[in-house]
Amino acid sequence: MAYGAMASKSDGDTFDLTDYNQIDANFQASAIDIVTTKGDLAAATGADALARVAIGANDSTLVADSTQGTGMEWQIQPACRVYNNAAIDPTPSSWHTLTFNAERFDTNTMHDTGSNTERITVPANGGGLYLIGATAHFDTSGSGANDHYYGVRLLEGGSTIIAQHGPVRLNMGADFSLSLTTLYSLDAADFVTAQVYTSFDCNILSESNYSPEFWAVWQRRT
Repeated sequence: MAYGAMASKSDGDTFDLTDYNQIDANFQASAIDIVTTKGDLAAATGADALARVAIGANDSTLVADSTQGTGMEWQIQPACRVYNNAAIDPTPSSWHTLTFNAERFDTNTMHDTGSNTERITVPANGGGLYLIGATAHFDTSGSGANDHYYGVRLLEGGSTIIAQHGPVRLNMGADFSLSLTTLYSLDAADFVTAQVYTSFDCNILSESNYSPEFWAVWQRRT
């Protein structure tokens, strides 16, 4: 049944079967008949035409998408921040991949504390622009830490560098932190990692709420 305009009526006119059938058709074509589940929406697909937009996943948002028949689609917004609750001892004079055994939050199973703990992975339907960052606190307060090189960088797929700070030559007499953030486009199943560099044999300290920390937060579609 399809929506249609009712024939004009004047005082004294009666409704016949055709009028009744059109009223019934208009009702069936209305939003009340399209939706089936709590949270469903009715969206226009054209003039005088509606279609069901099924409810999306929890915490997803509705975005305009001209490739969809209804012109809109639900979009998940993955976000993850992980850390390590113990110090890490990187091999000097080489880039060392950090691992993370605990999570601040992980909204869409982007990280695993038991397998590939160095990775944050984009979930299915989660592709888009991501804000990605990491912080590491270097234990350089000990003797011999002066006049060495330190750095931090972010990689996609384990090999493509997407942001890097250093190695920079620093004369340090106390512990210090390096932090790096970038915006990068990722597809579903892509993963990112964080690495540190030190030419001095020192630990990356576990510091409450900021080291070593690693995060990725969805920003928008690309």
